[in-house]
Amino acid sequence: LNLYLLLNKNEKSLAIAGILALSITLTTSFADHRQPNQSEIKPGGDLGHTNLRKINRKRVDLSDAKLSNASLSEAMLDGSDLRNANLKNAKLRKASLFNVKFQGADLEGAILKNAWLSNANLSGANLSNAGLSKTKLVNAVLNGANLSNANLSYADLSNASVKKADLSSAFLVLANLSNANLENADLSGANLIKADLSSAFLVLANLSDANLSNADL
Repeated sequence: LNLYLLLNKNEKSLAIAGILALSITLTTSFADHRQPNQSEIKPGGDLGHTNLRKINRKRVDLSDAKLSNASLSEAMLDGSDLRNANLKNAKLRKASLFNVKFQGADLEGAILKNAWLSNANLSGANLSNAGLSKTKLVNAVLNGANLSNANLSYADLSNASVKKADLSSAFLVLANLSNANLENADLSGANLIKADLSSAFLVLANLSDANLSNADL
């Protein structure tokens, strides 16, 4: 209090503005992790900015659901339907998403590090700028998906179908793409250093300006 009295008028104004800014930031932070309304866990439900961490709801129908900025890390959603869902900037670290339907879903900027997406169908999904490092995508279907600028370092896409997908400028260092079908895929400008492309199907794939240093072809 004594220090505040010693401040001049301009300094007091700045101090008050700083306190207000901090309070707004804290309010926003808490709002980003609000508790979900259970009645909204349904197709088309509004679950944006909710805390669904470690939720265990296998084979749940969340098609067309609004899940932008939601926290779904370590969630168990195997066999669920998330077609056309909005998962933009959602957090799905270590989530179990085996055999999940993601067709047409928006996962732009989503974090899926160490998630399990084997056998998942992501055809036509938007995964641009998504974080998919160390993600399991074995036998996944990513036909026509947008993976531009995505981080797929150390990801396992073995036996995946990635036909006509956009992987331009994607980061695929040490990724496993063995036996993957990359027909007509756009890999222009992609970083494929030390990636495993053994037995991958690359007919009509665009590899212009891609970095294939020490890649296994």
